Amino acid sequence: MKKNFSFMILLSSLLLLSACSSEPGSSPANHAGASASESGGTAKNGEPVTLNSVFLASTWGTSVQELAKQYEKETGVKVNVELVGRDVIYQKIATSIAGKANYDLFSVDYNWIPEFASQNSLVPLDDMIKTYHFDTSKLLPKALAAGQWNGKNGSFGEGGTIYGLPQTVHPHLLWYRSDLFNNETFKQEFKAKYGYDLAPPKTMKEFRDASEFFNGKVVDGQKIYGWAAQASKGFGNVHTWLTFLYSNEGDVFDWNTMKSSLSTPESIEATKTWVDLLQFSPPGINDYTFVEVASDAAQGRLAMAIHWSWSAFEVDDPTKSKTLGKWDFAQTPAMKKSVADYSSWPMVIPKSSKNSDEAFKFMAWLESKENDVNQALLGAGDPVREESYSDPALTNKLIDGTNVKQFRRYDALKETMKTTKARPWFPQDEKWETTVSEYLSAAQHKRMSVEEALKKADEAVNKMMK
Repeated sequence: MKKNFSFMILLSSLLLLSACSSEPGSSPANHAGASASESGGTAKNGEPVTLNSVFLASTWGTSVQELAKQYEKETGVKVNVELVGRDVIYQKIATSIAGKANYDLFSVDYNWIPEFASQNSLVPLDDMIKTYHFDTSKLLPKALAAGQWNGKNGSFGEGGTIYGLPQTVHPHLLWYRSDLFNNETFKQEFKAKYGYDLAPPKTMKEFRDASEFFNGKVVDGQKIYGWAAQASKGFGNVHTWLTFLYSNEGDVFDWNTMKSSLSTPESIEATKTWVDLLQFSPPGINDYTFVEVASDAAQGRLAMAIHWSWSAFEVDDPTKSKTLGKWDFAQTPAMKKSVADYSSWPMVIPKSSKNSDEAFKFMAWLESKENDVNQALLGAGDPVREESYSDPALTNKLIDGTNVKQFRRYDALKETMKTTKARPWFPQDEKWETTVSEYLSAAQHKRMSVEEALKKADEAVNKMMK
């Protein structure tokens, strides 16, 4: 779950604690066009450099651990990698910023960038990008934007100081069972009922029709449901709801006045659409986290999902999935246009690091042309460099034992990355999500009407912002 406290409160409390030491983990690797020999790969005292880093305990964290071994062989620089949960990362970076721990590099949830940057707690990377000749023009624009902050609320994608290099992107995609959508019997039944051909839905109306059509059908002895997505209180429901809101051209603030705009007609319509569609989801959907969505998809309980692009590895794992190779991917359905909620994990250097140049060189090495591809092959998140999406090593890669392309989602993902939209881009996003989630949950559970829930959410957010 996400933290429920502000950075400054945590930082203040940490300053009262006794010093904490970092725990070495495993190694990942990274440098920036300049070789480690340029700085000697040694600290000022002549000892070999050791970088201490913290990454999410996820596939993109384990891929870094693996590549770190290669980096140490190439450069002599050892990179210790701790793999921990999301909240622990936040606690550790706050401890490090307070000068109470020895860390050089963190993988962070991108919505922390405005928070930490606005507190002057991260090393600006622009000068090192020039010094070590790291070409940011090769990055997907919105991958780079996830590490930038220009001090203006709501300014995602508008440039600014670079505080983080992207390691992975994974916006929402529409997942759909191609075997079901191509089934001749289902195609005939669907056309007879709805009057048009069954196809991966492009509009929200088509998505509702397909969800209703497949909901409750029995396939291979398994009852299936129309769709699923994260809906749990805390932040899961916020992320799914944002894809609906953004697709209806709604937003959460008037960014000029910083007044909450959750009860606009666009927001009400989007929220009603989302709540209505939940009836075609599995029982218990209002408690679904990332884990349940991916598991249901792999076990054949769903016809569709709105889920993170990277998590496709769950349904393509031959040792776990009952739907191996049966899922395909498209852009999320549009109310007015397709705009998916965005997720990304950049790498940042805390100002307390004593090895910032070496940390940057490691980051840049990790996001080189070769290693952006290598991370994907190791099962990490989706690439951050545009050229990786046409690299034959990825586009021709098949799922082991099948003739199905492992990275078949890339066509949809490339298009999604042109329109995807970040979570509210301002330092208080974490607290905002916690506040709004309560009222979305009330609407989901029918404890309040959508109109009442969003009106109260507006009031709560405006109070929060005072």
